[in-house]
Amino acid sequence: MTRLNAEPVGAEEMLPVLTDPNLGHGAKAVWAFLRIAADPQSQKAISEALHMNPSTVSRLVRALEAKRLIRKVNGVWVPETER
Repeated sequence: MTRLNAEPVGAEEMLPVLTDPNLGHGAKAVWAFLRIAADPQSQKAISEALHMNPSTVSRLVRALEAKRLIRKVNGVWVPETER
């Protein structure tokens, strides 16, 4: 897979998400992981990398998707870079 986010992650992009009071710590961790990952990630890969229960990751990606912070493309999750 090719990297979809080749540019470095800046604080101006990270700060609004990481300080959002409406997102829990787990959702923030999943989003940050996806944003810095070299490639799009499956739910299983997210679960394994972050040592989270797969059902927890499922719930968290749905919450992030509802906030339009991530999206699913061809079975893997990618971050939205514009908020």
